[in-house]
Amino acid sequence: MLDQTTAPPDGGDSAPAPAPAPEEVRYRPRFDGRAGEFFGIWIVNLLLSIVTLGIYSAWAKVRTERYFYGNTSIAGSAFEYLADPIRILKGRLVAYAVVIALGLSLQFLPVLYFLLLLAVFACMPLIVFMATRFRAHYSAWRGLRFRFVHSGLQAYGPFMGWPVLSAVTLSLLYPLMKRRQHEYLVSGHRFGTSAFRFAADSGPYYVPYVIALVAAVGGMCLLLLAAGAVIALAAATGGAPTGEPPAATALAATSTFLLAYLGMFGVMVYLRVRYANLLWNSTRLGQHRFESTLSARWVMWLYASNLVAVLCTLGLATPWAMIRLARYRAACFAVVVSGGIEDFLAEVDAERGAIGAELSDALDYGVELGI
Repeated sequence: MLDQTTAPPDGGDSAPAPAPAPEEVRYRPRFDGRAGEFFGIWIVNLLLSIVTLGIYSAWAKVRTERYFYGNTSIAGSAFEYLADPIRILKGRLVAYAVVIALGLSLQFLPVLYFLLLLAVFACMPLIVFMATRFRAHYSAWRGLRFRFVHSGLQAYGPFMGWPVLSAVTLSLLYPLMKRRQHEYLVSGHRFGTSAFRFAADSGPYYVPYVIALVAAVGGMCLLLLAAGAVIALAAATGGAPTGEPPAATALAATSTFLLAYLGMFGVMVYLRVRYANLLWNSTRLGQHRFESTLSARWVMWLYASNLVAVLCTLGLATPWAMIRLARYRAACFAVVVSGGIEDFLAEVDAERGAIGAELSDALDYGVELGI
């Protein structure tokens, strides 16, 4: 390394040249899952879940997650899913009990149903917090677990306050709500001793929202005009002699409903994809960053073709659809490592020993709350 105290050859007082920026290397995840292989896991999970009246579904979830985690790798190292099925089963039993209580109270005690519904709504931010912390704690890469350090109380602003404000303003604050939710989720995660950071302004969140809003309003206006034209034409030709609504009117109403549903589905997929890209492209881990290049058009095509395949095979194509989506997501994601992968892996190895005690504390805390 050049000694910065050494005078330059010409004897001048110019400052030393700045150090070159660290080299950035882009690593894409590799997904090695195969539909035929996963089908065996999926069909066994399905049959055992049916035979055990849903009890085995907790083990089925763990087997599925471990398959997808274990077949996803970055820089030659696969991810790990370390959750215990018993924990998941306990959480599902609680969820089943709540659903049963809601169903029974709706039939026999409407007042109790309303109170339970309010209680569930009040607990939604806490549920988001617990689910996020659970997934983080039981996810690992190169033997080092992730963590989520934000509290449940901090979730009430992004996941209750902002949704209420968005509803009151007729969704005008929806982009700000999504940004606050993303900031809460990203900034609360840790990998070893490294904190994830979220760096995004509000402006980029309004761009896809405005596009989606204009598309939704414009599409709905065109559909209503087309339906009105069909109904007016049917009325001009005399309609049905029996006094019943003419077939053209029924067809126009049905077509309008279906096209409106498909249009809203497309708008929601577009927003979901664009906001997912914003989340990852605004995330930092130390000096490293992430890239997401999902295409709304391709995601819509995948969803639509997967749905057709699943329906046509009576559900048997579900494993193929899941593998297909996982492979596409991996192809559209990248980790941009600053300084080279060797430096990054060295940081991971150094943090593994330092974080052991803290992970034990986190595990005890997770056992106390449960899910």
